[in-house]
Amino acid sequence: MRFSLIEPSLISTIAGRQRQGELLLGAISAEIKSVLVHGNAADVLPQEMTALTGVQGTSDEGSLPGDGTPRLGYNAGRPRGNLGSLIVQEKGVEMSEQIDGHPGSPSARPATFPSSTPLPSGVVTFLLSDVEGSTRLWEDDEDTMGAAIARHYELLDAAITLHGGVRPVEQGEGDSVVGAFAQPSDAVAAALHAQRTFGDEQWPGGQVLRIRIALHTGEAQLRGNDYYVGRTVIRCARLRAVAHGGQTVLSGATRDLVADRLPDDADLRDLGSHRLKDLGAPERVWQLCHPDLADEFPPLRSLNAFANNLPTQLTSFVGRDAELAELRTVLEADRLVTLTGAGGAGKTRLAVHAAADVAERHPDGVRWVELAPVSSPDAVPYAVLRTFGFVEEEDRPPTQTLCEQLAGSDALVVLDNAEHVLEPCAQLAQALLGAAPKLRILVTSREPLGVPGELTWRVPSLDDAAATRLFSERASQVRPGFQVEGSEGTAVAQICRRLDGLPLAIELAAARVRMMPPARIAAALDDRFRLLTGGSRTVLPHQQTLETSVAWSHDLLDDAERAMLRRLSVFAGGFTLDAAEHVCTGDVVDRYAVLDLLTRLVDKSLVQADVDDPDGRYWLLETIKFFARARLAESGETDPIQEQHRDYFLALAEQAEPELVKADGLAWLDRLQREWDNLSAAADWCEATAAHQPFLRLVTALTLFFELRSHLAAGGRWFARALTHDEGPSALRARALWGAAHVALYGGDFEALGRYAPAALAMAEEVGDEAAKCRALNTNGVVAIWLSGEVDQGRAAIEHSVTLSRQLKDNWALCNGLKFATISRMVEEDYVGLAPLLADFKAVSEALSNRFFMAWYHTTVGWVAMHRGDFALAEQEMELALAEDKELGGAATAGIVVAQLGEIEAQTGRYEAAQSRLVPFLGRVAATGDYLGAPWGVPALARLLIGQGAAADAVDMIVGFVDLLRPLGMPLNVSEGLNALGAAHLALGNEAAAAEALADAKAQAASISNPWLGGQATYLLGELARRRGELDEAERLHHDALSMRASSGLRPGVAESLEALAGLAVQHDRCAEAARLFGAASTLRDQMGLARWPVQMAGYDSDVTNTRKALGEDAFAAAWAEGAALSVDAAVA
Repeated sequence: MRFSLIEPSLISTIAGRQRQGELLLGAISAEIKSVLVHGNAADVLPQEMTALTGVQGTSDEGSLPGDGTPRLGYNAGRPRGNLGSLIVQEKGVEMSEQIDGHPGSPSARPATFPSSTPLPSGVVTFLLSDVEGSTRLWEDDEDTMGAAIARHYELLDAAITLHGGVRPVEQGEGDSVVGAFAQPSDAVAAALHAQRTFGDEQWPGGQVLRIRIALHTGEAQLRGNDYYVGRTVIRCARLRAVAHGGQTVLSGATRDLVADRLPDDADLRDLGSHRLKDLGAPERVWQLCHPDLADEFPPLRSLNAFANNLPTQLTSFVGRDAELAELRTVLEADRLVTLTGAGGAGKTRLAVHAAADVAERHPDGVRWVELAPVSSPDAVPYAVLRTFGFVEEEDRPPTQTLCEQLAGSDALVVLDNAEHVLEPCAQLAQALLGAAPKLRILVTSREPLGVPGELTWRVPSLDDAAATRLFSERASQVRPGFQVEGSEGTAVAQICRRLDGLPLAIELAAARVRMMPPARIAAALDDRFRLLTGGSRTVLPHQQTLETSVAWSHDLLDDAERAMLRRLSVFAGGFTLDAAEHVCTGDVVDRYAVLDLLTRLVDKSLVQADVDDPDGRYWLLETIKFFARARLAESGETDPIQEQHRDYFLALAEQAEPELVKADGLAWLDRLQREWDNLSAAADWCEATAAHQPFLRLVTALTLFFELRSHLAAGGRWFARALTHDEGPSALRARALWGAAHVALYGGDFEALGRYAPAALAMAEEVGDEAAKCRALNTNGVVAIWLSGEVDQGRAAIEHSVTLSRQLKDNWALCNGLKFATISRMVEEDYVGLAPLLADFKAVSEALSNRFFMAWYHTTVGWVAMHRGDFALAEQEMELALAEDKELGGAATAGIVVAQLGEIEAQTGRYEAAQSRLVPFLGRVAATGDYLGAPWGVPALARLLIGQGAAADAVDMIVGFVDLLRPLGMPLNVSEGLNALGAAHLALGNEAAAAEALADAKAQAASISNPWLGGQATYLLGELARRRGELDEAERLHHDALSMRASSGLRPGVAESLEALAGLAVQHDRCAEAARLFGAASTLRDQMGLARWPVQMAGYDSDVTNTRKALGEDAFAAAWAEGAALSVDAAVA
């Protein structure tokens, strides 16, 4: 069974015992009561996760329905994405980004700014400015502000004119100003001139007007000869909106043109890449700097400042200014808002821009949940769960997890394309709104959810002007230079009206401008486009209107194009040309014609293309896909085309399988990741059609992909489904059973591991598959060592696996076997036996150029170095392991590595650094389910608490941890947990509880012959005996601990034991001996850089002070020096 080690709710707040902030304790399952979360960890978590994995999280999208069993993992017990401290807001600063409609006083603006100079055309540099905080200034003193604004226009007009710019008539409203320049360098000079004059100006009434200016260069679109429209001027307005008063910012396009033509003493500062609220591609932003200008400003007010996963928009957003303004008000007043309307009405585009517009209101972020790919009602809460990065938990409904995680969250959740899963969306929305009073939900759907409190907001069609503008912009993209004028203007207006102002239909029509003039398009609509009028209607009229529009586009295709389009509908998440060639060929479509057909469909906007993707990736819009899928069903081709899809992605998985272990394995991992939706669809089809053998082949081929890209939960479910049908013993089934065991091992499904591992070995032996047997032996060996504590039995199985892999020349299996062979030695701290294995492991890993195994190698070396007190080497090796893991893009070793790095920092006295690493670590394992580091991370946090005087909190945290692990076996981790528990009880004076925990810890350590843990337990028992006044017993125990530690070279423990024996020597009046031991321990600590825990300092200082007093200063110094000069062996002797 799987276990979740951390409950998804915070249950207590504990007074801060660290130097910064306060400690939050989250519940660890039903039994573990607390986990350390410190200070601003919520702000640190997302960056920390990215730093660890190189990715934003993992998901298990596309997993088979019906099994929501999560893998073993941490859940940090708090809402994710609480990035309020990262959000920069300045109250009173106007945030408008509109070219027109900007707040201000109409009376302050001159009626016109006539100019004899024509407006620049072609490539133009725009200067856009407005006044920071103008609304507040008007409210404070309207008369004074009126005079100030008038002067503001004079200064800007002078700056623009002086440097060769032109101000369009009535372009901009309120206090905004637009200037247009043929030369980008002139625009920079004008901006510098304006900012300098504004800084020098003596404003009326003592007011200070600060303007923000943006400069952007691009192709300009003139409306008549009076003012500008189009993407370039809008982009400049968006850029202006992120700036602050007194600041001038430039786009990357402008910067590239002026970098070597700046005014004297001017410079440009790179402010980084920022997403603007138009949600287009990120913009590289540069600040104009000059000695006369203010230099330091707050961070830009871009979307980067607000936690969000809003999708990037590749085209401009046209004609929705009024709707956005209304939605901004609606989303403040109502907690559940559903945007309804026909497919293609623009619900999604409006929702994403509305979400961006209010992002600053939600300190816990904006989360976009795309429901279009969700085919099962049960999958809806899981889609939301994955979007937030929460881990699925066994026996806990996902809605309950979400309600607990989001209970205190101030976030906006956007559910997009909900019409096919209305009921589960309604249930989820009602539950979340009831559990999370600050949460808000925005939904797009063709019909309302029907939930109490829901505000239904119908997305209107575009008005005539906006629809025409949209047509014009999209048409100009496929036919550069296209303009709506004369007879074409009449035809375009007719097209837009006949298409009911629906954006998608208008865009489809505009795409035809490349092939035919608007008049012909309008005529085709007259002939083919049928609107529902009168009588009974079985579907929504707007839905039928869009369907007819798509059908019209479909009817314009020839037979081969139609066949191609409907066959493309089987792809999920996009496809490549190669995939299309294999899946879509057949009757009517020849393989060699696929490229031409695909190109034609892209030209006709029925297929989308990502020209920046190195593989040339294509996809269908969802509306087009639904239409095409219906045509596929009508054609009777669904089964054969789905089978071709399945076979193609099965072949891809099997082709990738041997490549994943080679030097270019990362490229194959990336390729499989890009095809995850298609692989999921292939698995779904296998199960739906009872294609048992292909299903088994597919999941078996993906075994390492599941592991390396953390699709462990989905992989476990796929294996469970694929193995349900038993067609008798076979080599394939033996390999599948091993794959299931391997995924279960890394995914924490120990019940499945216990079934699959022995079954894999038995079947491999039965069918004589030596390769499967080799892998199964290794997995069974790991189970024996780690879970059962049967070290000798497990080591024998692993060694057999290593021998067999050498015979088979299976280097991956050899590496995997050597990896676990090294672990079998580490369990006993057998560094003599470990050394040759480690060297062999490194050599084979390097020969394979396998980053996964190299990460494990560095982790092992770091582990050994840490236990032996070479903390510098340990840290170096762990950092190398972390770097390998980031390159890999998975979570192979990150959990263990981060836990050990935190331990190293704590042992070397960097307590705040340790805390800053270990606290986000808990959040990371919560988000990714990376259980591998958990058994080390929790004890490390417990020791950090105990060492800093928070032993009560450590008890709360560790009790349930031990209770959860004990039924699994895991003596190594149970012993470590019990040692921490015993130390906590000892610190709290709970002597009986300490004795019980430590005796158990010692027994667990003895069962696997581990001197590190055995020595630790014995040391702590010695401290307990000393506290009880049993000095002889204490001395015996400390000598035993010292012997265990010294015999294995565990120098940190040796230093600790020497100091304990020194303290006892003081109590026995053997003060010279005590001084020598103190000196030896001090030298050893200095050599290692090993610190004492803060809670140890008082006792240590007391013992040293008493020794000094008893001997006198000279004798004490001499004895100390004598001990300090001893070798470790001499000191121990």
